[in-house]
Amino acid sequence: MLPAVAAASPALSHLPRHQHLGRRFHLRCHRLLPATPAKASCGARRRLLAGAFAAGDGPSGQDVDYSTGTTSSGSAYLGLFVRLLGLDNDARDREHAVCTLYQYSLGGRKSIDEIMQFPGCIVLIISLLKSESTRAREAAAGLLRNITSVQIYRKMAIESGAMEEVMSLLCKSTISPEMMEQCLCTIWNFSIDENWRYKILRSDVLTKIVRYLDEEDIKVKEAAGGIISNLALSPSNHGALVEAGVIPKLVHLLQTKEDDYKIIRKEARSSLILLARDDHYHSLIMEEGLVRVPLVGSAAYKAFKPLPHSWPTFPDGSEIQRSSRPSKYGATELLLGLSVNEKDTKPDKAKINAMIGRSNQQFLARVGAIELDDEGNEQSGSEKSDLYTILPWVDGVARLVLILGLEDISAIKKAARAIGDASINEHMRTSFKEAGAVKPLLELLKHDDVSVREAAAYALEKLSVSATICQKIKADGGLELLINTVKDPNTPVKQLEKMIYVLSQMFDMGISMVAAPESYAHEDVTSAEKSTQVR
Repeated sequence: MLPAVAAASPALSHLPRHQHLGRRFHLRCHRLLPATPAKASCGARRRLLAGAFAAGDGPSGQDVDYSTGTTSSGSAYLGLFVRLLGLDNDARDREHAVCTLYQYSLGGRKSIDEIMQFPGCIVLIISLLKSESTRAREAAAGLLRNITSVQIYRKMAIESGAMEEVMSLLCKSTISPEMMEQCLCTIWNFSIDENWRYKILRSDVLTKIVRYLDEEDIKVKEAAGGIISNLALSPSNHGALVEAGVIPKLVHLLQTKEDDYKIIRKEARSSLILLARDDHYHSLIMEEGLVRVPLVGSAAYKAFKPLPHSWPTFPDGSEIQRSSRPSKYGATELLLGLSVNEKDTKPDKAKINAMIGRSNQQFLARVGAIELDDEGNEQSGSEKSDLYTILPWVDGVARLVLILGLEDISAIKKAARAIGDASINEHMRTSFKEAGAVKPLLELLKHDDVSVREAAAYALEKLSVSATICQKIKADGGLELLINTVKDPNTPVKQLEKMIYVLSQMFDMGISMVAAPESYAHEDVTSAEKSTQVR
């Protein structure tokens, strides 16, 4: 039995029913809209909310706050329209009433407060979600969406069974895109509260929400992405999200370049960063072609100094061979592409990707756009020293190597550990080698800071699983450095264990401990690369 709704406003409560209806039809001709939309003024929050308010009320992702504003002249008749929501009224009257109230709710927090002052109205709104009229259902879902964007009314909606009704609508085989958007945005609002997220996970609607990421409607994608982003805030939900198949879909959305996908990319990135905190899920994300990179602050990159002009080299330090067909005009030195047809000088795909990544990251560092000051502010629950971003592996590998050459100790340490964490397969280990990570990591073993030395040792330990890396360590003169580090009585135990492991890997792979002439170094690395292709 539905609870009784409060009577209409005093100005109209004494009128007989036919005069009420006459007034109603008069108001139908003058659409009841707020004269001045209430403007929301609250701080941005990490947890996302969805409210379809008029322009000026603030973007999605903000709680709708109370603000003063000019009350519409039609607000005195709200009681009449709320009363028309009653089950004893004609279906067309109920449809007109809910459509009018929905339009009025677009005015913001003040308008919503005026609607919610009538006890039991939210139950009548929820009941209209089952209406046979599509227009009435869409208006009821939109009104419920706006009401649940206000924190104090979300609990009332939950207790009235709003979530179950909205979920049942989403599970229907036929649902319009507008209805789908309103329902998803309502669930988006509910997902802000951690205590209610489990209801979404326990229902069958999670699979549908993940499926909606493939919808063509951009608004539906944004709402589904917002729900997933909020659900990912709870670590206990990560398993269910991964099982539902969110990682490949989020990666695809993050790599979409269209301008309309700006909000979706932000939601996808925040979700993937949260999922990547688990080592297993981090590996799954990397298998999709993304790398987690620490945010070190734009000030740290001010120490970056581009190399002086010289004959160009590959990121791993090997020199680009000069063309055997020199030009008398000097074009050979200016345009290296003139020698691209020579088989001996044509770089492989790994070297090309390393050069592309290095060029991109060094350019961003030179112009000061490599990392924005406000980047990472949306990562809730993380300390300022533990913020990350997600990049395609070509750019991510190059940025991590670039950070190794900075002066900030904290940045260097985080980059070295990130390299170790990302060295999960031969492809990534080879990518770091081609990007030139081995030599700076060896140099960091002599750093004054103990934590930096341990982080570099951790990265070398993970990289040394590859025979190619072991040959590269020897070619870069790291063998003697490793032996001296092991002999040093002041070497910390953790670092010592990792250095011994690297040396044992080199022994197991049959790498000679006798230093070889430099002329053989390149041949050793090439032969190791061929052997690892079989691994």
